[in-house]
Amino acid sequence: MNTMRLGERRKFRTSSHLYSRTVTINFFRLSWIVLIIWGELGAFFWSLSSCKWPEFSTARAEKPTRILLISDPQVRHPAAAGSQSLLGHLRHFIFELNLKKSWHVTTRLRPHVVVFLGDMLASGKSVQDETEYQHYVQKFQSIFRLNSAVKSYYIPGNNDVGMGVSPAYSKIIRGHHAKAFGPFNQQIVIRNHTFVLLDAPGLVDEDYQRSAYGVGFDKWNAIPNGTVSFVQDIEPNHSPLILFTHIPLARPDAASCGPFREKGTIRRGVGHGYQNTFGKQTTAFLLKSLEPAVIFSGDNRDYCEYIHVSKDKTGAADVREVTVKSFSMANNIRHPGFQLLSLIEPSSVAGSAQSSFLDRPCFLPDQYGIYTAIYLPFLIFTGLTIFVFALVRRNARVPHIEPLTISPQSSSGRSSPLPPPPESAIWSPYTPAVSVSPKAALPSYMRTPNAPAGPTFRVSRPATPLGSPLLPPMFYTQEEDDEAMYPSQYSSRRDSRTHEDDEEWSPGHNGLNSDPQIPHFTSAPGLKPVVNRRWSWSWTFVFRGRRRRMTLRAPAFSWATLAALAELFRTDRHAVTRQHILRTALRDGLSILWPIVIVWAFLTWRML
Repeated sequence: MNTMRLGERRKFRTSSHLYSRTVTINFFRLSWIVLIIWGELGAFFWSLSSCKWPEFSTARAEKPTRILLISDPQVRHPAAAGSQSLLGHLRHFIFELNLKKSWHVTTRLRPHVVVFLGDMLASGKSVQDETEYQHYVQKFQSIFRLNSAVKSYYIPGNNDVGMGVSPAYSKIIRGHHAKAFGPFNQQIVIRNHTFVLLDAPGLVDEDYQRSAYGVGFDKWNAIPNGTVSFVQDIEPNHSPLILFTHIPLARPDAASCGPFREKGTIRRGVGHGYQNTFGKQTTAFLLKSLEPAVIFSGDNRDYCEYIHVSKDKTGAADVREVTVKSFSMANNIRHPGFQLLSLIEPSSVAGSAQSSFLDRPCFLPDQYGIYTAIYLPFLIFTGLTIFVFALVRRNARVPHIEPLTISPQSSSGRSSPLPPPPESAIWSPYTPAVSVSPKAALPSYMRTPNAPAGPTFRVSRPATPLGSPLLPPMFYTQEEDDEAMYPSQYSSRRDSRTHEDDEEWSPGHNGLNSDPQIPHFTSAPGLKPVVNRRWSWSWTFVFRGRRRRMTLRAPAFSWATLAALAELFRTDRHAVTRQHILRTALRDGLSILWPIVIVWAFLTWRML
C-alpha cells in the first residue's frame, strides 16, 4: 500500500499551493500592477524627488522668481499618425503620452514663468493652411497646459518656421507662428533682469545674406524688423542680461560639454533646414553687442555647458552658455530634461561675489528603458512561468516510494491474505516437565501470543511493549518511536502498525484487500547522505529574548519537469496535450492581463 506520512503530505500540500493557478495569477497581477504604477508614474516623480529650485544663501529673506526652461518639445502633427503603420501608431502614442507625463510632474514644481526655447512643433514649417496650423497649435496647448497665473514666452526654432526657404513661403509660416506664439524677438524685464529672446532661424537667414555681400556686421544694412536690427537697438543697461536662443553659439568641435552630457559634443554642421551652431562672426557679434551674463540655448537635444572666453582686451567677462536638454524623447539621448532658473533682485547681492541668478538641470526617466529593461523581461518571465506551471499542474502526481517488500510467509509458503497481528513483547513462562535439549524448538502452543505456528521472516526492529495487543491503545509521537536504543547502524523499518488515529494516509481503507504494508529502510552504514547543494543564506538573530533564524534558498528545479517539457514538443502524439496546456496558459495570461489594463487605462486617462 502506497503511504504518505504527515511531513510528506504537508510538503506536497505546500508545493501544490505554490503551483496553484490562483496563487500564480494573483502574484503576477499584483506584480504587474506595481510595475505599471511605478513605470508609468512613480519613476517620473522619483526622478524629480531630488530636483529642487536653486536657493540663494543670502541673509535677507527673499522669495526668488522661478523660471522653467523647456527646449525642443517637438509635438508631432495630429495627422502624422494616420499615415503610419501599427508600430508607427504605437510609437506616436508612446511619444505623446511621455510628453504628458513629463509635463504633469514638471508642473508640480510650480514655476512663475515658462520659457520655451524653440521647436515647439516637430513639423510646423511644413504646414501652410492656417486652419491646419491652428489645430496643430491646439494639440500643443492641450499637452502643455498652463495656469493662467503663469506667464509663458516662446522663441522660434528651425522646425517651427524653417530655415533657408523662399521668402514667400517663409512669410506665410511666420505669420501663422506669430499669431499662435507671439513676437519673434522680444526684450522683457523680470526681477530687474533683462531677458532677450532671439529669433535664431531669422538671424541665420540674414547672416547668409550678409555673407553673400561679403561685409561685416558693422557695415551691414540690417533688414527692417529683422534680428540684426533688433540686437543693434538694444540699449545697454546695468541690469544682468540673459540671452535665450534656439541655436547654440560657436565653439571648438572638441570642446567638452561637462559631466551631464550623455555622449559626444556639439559640432559645427549645416544642412537643408538646420544649422548646429552660429558662425564665428555671428557669435562674436552677439557677445559684443549684448554682453550677456549667461546664455541658454536648445536644438542639440543633449545637455551641454560651455564657457565662452572673451578675447576682447577691454576686460569683458567670460560668458557661460547652457544648452538645455530636450524635453521630449530623442534617439540620441536616454533621459529627457529641462532647466530651472531662480532670480532675485540684483541689489540683494550687490557688493558680494554671489550672482543674482542660479540654475540647475533636471532629468526625466528613460521611457524606452522602462519598456525594454523592465516591462519586456518581466513579460517574458510571466509567459514562461504560467506555461511551465500549467505543465506542472497537468503532470502533477502524488509522490510515493516503492521500497523493498518482504511479506510474512506461512508455513505452506503462501502469503497470508490477512495482515499479520502485532507482535508482543510479553512471553509466556514455560517449565518443561522433562529435560529437553536447549537446541530443541519451542512447542508451537508456547510461542509468543497470537504468533503464527510457522517461521516468520521479517525485517524489523524488536517490538516494544507499546506494540503489545494486551495493552490499551495510546497516542505516541514519531519522536518517541525513534528511541536512542536502536542505533543507526542497524537496518530497520518504521513501525507498520495501523491505527485509526495514526498520522498516516492511504488511498485505501485498510480492509481485507489492502496491500501489505511496506517497510522503509534507513541508510546503510558508511553511505554518505545525499547533500542538498542548493544555494541558501541564513541569518540568525535574537528577537524578544528568543533566537530566530531566517533562511533563503534558491528554488529547486525538477529535471522530471524539464524532461516532460522537452518531451511535450518532441512528437506529434502530444498535440492534444500541447493545445490544452497552451489554452490553459493563454487563459491564465488573460486573467492576469485585464486588471493590469484597467490600472494602465486609469493612469493614462489621468494624464490625458
